[in-house]
This record gives sequence, structure tokens and C-alpha cells, in this order.
Amino acid sequence: MKAIMLGALLLPLSGMAADTVELCIDEHPHRIQVEIADTFESRARGLMGRESLAEHAGMWFKYTSERPATAGFWMYNTLIPLDIAYLDSDMKIVSIITMEPCPSIDPNRCPAYRPGVPYYGAVELNKGYFERFNIGLGRKFKQCE
Repeated sequence: MKAIMLGALLLPLSGMAADTVELCIDEHPHRIQVEIADTFESRARGLMGRESLAEHAGMWFKYTSERPATAGFWMYNTLIPLDIAYLDSDMKIVSIITMEPCPSIDPNRCPAYRPGVPYYGAVELNKGYFERFNIGLGRKFKQCE
């Protein structure tokens, strides 16, 4: 069975037309600006082609299914290294993986980054973000008020 591969968008977050929201982590004032990927097309495109990503910016992959996802994400045509946090149905982090760009011109040669647990969403940020800001497993995202 082949995993559905999702990756990384063409416009910088600073001037995008796509929907964006602020996510907070737990009850702390830590805020990140995330672009929402909630359609098959936007999730498949992800952050592909981006040459940079602002420090507190990323992408939130939202799923509407009542069943959890299990497929991996990939980094085909993604130019920057990213961290991905896989989220449970309460938006609690259940897995964090660092993903490296895949330079191959053959998408079948790019690895899939599977969380090893079912998930209902994911947040991608710059590589090292979660470690730098001490955000680990069990921490919970929510839309800021």
C-alpha cells in the first residue's frame, strides 16, 4: 500500500492569499502564524517550492475526517528542512519528526515520514523549532483567542 504523500507552498507566509490563523501552544502566550491546508490539493502542495519560512510561521494540515490518518508526509520539491508535529483529535502533539528536503527529481525516491501513530492533523515549522522553544510530546495547540 502506497502512502499518501504530503509536503510543503509557493508563496511566502508574509503576503499570502491563503487562509491563515494564529495557533497558541497550551495556555502560554507562544503564538505561531500558520497557513491552513484543509483540502486535498492544499495538503498535497504543502510548503513545496518555498525558499524560506518566517521563524514563527508554518502550515497547519487540517483533516475533517472522523477517522485518523496514518499516511506519511514527504519532502519532494520542498527546499527547506522542516519539523512536523502530528496531532491527535484534541490537537495534542503525539509525534515530532524532522524532515529533510528531497533533492531527487523522482518523487518515488523521497522518503515518507510516518509518525507511527494515528493522527488528525499536523503542523510544519522550520527545522529545530520544537526543540528550540521546548515544545514536546503532550503539548497542545489551539487557535488563539
